[in-house]
Amino acid sequence: MVIKAKSLKDAEDMLHSSISKIELAYDIGSDDFFRLASHWCDRGARISKGHDHFVVSLKSFAIPPND
Repeated sequence: MVIKAKSLKDAEDMLHSSISKIELAYDIGSDDFFRLASHWCDRGARISKGHDHFVVSLKSFAIPPND
């Protein structure tokens, strides 16, 4: 399921809360796009071009149990 972000702050808040697929449903500027890409792609996210907007996909990482 893809959730739509209406601003950069919305997108970053959603990514920080571990939502795995976010559509950037607004006109993102190039500076904000590259800032977002630089920060989140280093953490395993992928950015792809959707139908109308970019989509950020964040892989979920399994946390091993403490034994």
